[in-house]
Parts: sequence; structure tokens; C-alpha cells
Amino acid sequence: CKGSCGWAGKAPVNQPIRSCDKSDNPLADMAAKSACDNGGGVAHMCSNQSPWAVNDKLAYGFAAVKLAGSSESAWCCSCYELTFTSGPVSGQQLIVQATNTGGDLGQNHFDLAM
Repeated sequence: CKGSCGWAGKAPVNQPIRSCDKSDNPLADMAAKSACDNGGGVAHMCSNQSPWAVNDKLAYGFAAVKLAGSSESAWCCSCYELTFTSGPVSGQQLIVQATNTGGDLGQNHFDLAM
């Protein structure tokens, strides 16, 4: 599916997140319909929207986001620094860009893209 933050005008940014075709080629048309829409479309998430590690303590990635008291237009394309507080990754940081909405998520939830 195309990320919900991939539509022009969704957030106050210069350009929404990029979408790719089924062969992972970037699409120039930001209005391209999502492949998951009824009737089908050509736009998908791009494979380069996956996490990568800088070192043992810091990584970058992407997430679907839902924040209490805020709107999708406020969090779309924004970046957040997350610090893990438990488990084997406790103390590690992940900086994510919001690329999708978390409509089915609980409040203050980050659904990490892998």
C-alpha cells in the first residue's frame, strides 16, 4: 500500500513521502493511487523505507503513528526520537519518520515498519 503520508497536501511539507511502483521504482506522480485502493493503483511503499543501524545504540527507521491530541496532518512526515526502556534493546534509540497513519492503533503508538 501507499503510505498515508504520501499524498500531496497531507502535511505542511515541501514533498510527501515517496511512493514506488511494484518493481520498487520511485513514482513521479504524488497523486498515484494506492495499490490497496478499490480498483487497484500503482503506488506502494518503497523498500528503502526500512530501518538501518548507525551503531549499537542508534538506528533510523519509519513508522505508522497515532498521537493523542494531535492530527495526522501534524505528525505526517515528522521525525521522532524513541528510546527503548526495557528488554534487550533498553537504552537504544531509534529515530523514526512518520510515513503512515495508525488509524487502527492505540493512542501514542508507533508501529515500526520493518
